[in-house]
Amino acid sequence: MKKSITFLEIVFAIFLISIIYSMSIPKKIDSKLQDATSYLITYLNYTRYLSLIDNKYDTEDSLWFRKMWRLRFENCSNETDGFYFIVFSDNNKSGQAKKEDSAKDPLSQKHLYSRYNCNPKADESKYVLLTKEFGIIDIELTCNVTSSIGQILYDDEAKIFSKVGTNQKDFGKFEILNRCYIHLYDKEKNKSTIIIEPKTGYAYGQK
Repeated sequence: MKKSITFLEIVFAIFLISIIYSMSIPKKIDSKLQDATSYLITYLNYTRYLSLIDNKYDTEDSLWFRKMWRLRFENCSNETDGFYFIVFSDNNKSGQAKKEDSAKDPLSQKHLYSRYNCNPKADESKYVLLTKEFGIIDIELTCNVTSSIGQILYDDEAKIFSKVGTNQKDFGKFEILNRCYIHLYDKEKNKSTIIIEPKTGYAYGQK
């Protein structure tokens, strides 16, 4: 157990260093699309990390998998328009994200969470607001099987899933077995792509 914890601590340290390093690199004048991509990669891998240290498996709960950590994309309200994402564990298994169940950015300690009005409160990170903060006007997930924009869920082995089911037999049914591509577009129709590997859940940018 001690070796496992030590390894995860190292992974977490690398994660923090990667954030600091990415923020220190000089940016081009028009780099919002790249900034959105970098932040999203960081938070996808952070969600993966949370799944590894917070095992939701429970022999006394047949629907334990509904609590898996996930990053889910959402639409802002019609008045605001645009997209945002949240990182959370559905601890009450309702399918509804609550701020108290959302992850906190390890650097700012702000919740990776927002509401439909896309107007963050003081304890909510502005970096989840893909349209308002970065000018993203469209998102495509090649692994999405839902009627919404999509989400990525991680189990305690960092395998990735496109959704959760409603009964015990559904676990594993929606595992993503091929590379998942997330395409981000800005208003100039520039495109950026994130790749998420199956089996390991590791996310990175396409060169």
